[in-house]
Amino acid sequence: MTDTKKKSPSPAEIREARTNAGLTQTEAAQTVQASLRGWQQWEAGDRTMPPGLFELFMLKTGQWPLDNDMET
Repeated sequence: MTDTKKKSPSPAEIREARTNAGLTQTEAAQTVQASLRGWQQWEAGDRTMPPGLFELFMLKTGQWPLDNDMET
């Protein structure tokens, strides 16, 4: 059986996704309806970002296609 549970992104992956989207931390947080402080904590590694929220961010910023059959 395949484990389909997605892993939380690393702080570096979160930061890279934001900068690739050309967004400030404030703009990135607003994109997924999160607080600026929460976004800062995800990038600092103080908290882990839920995988679904990262997926939402990637979809909303066009970094992942909507019809992507994502492999883990």
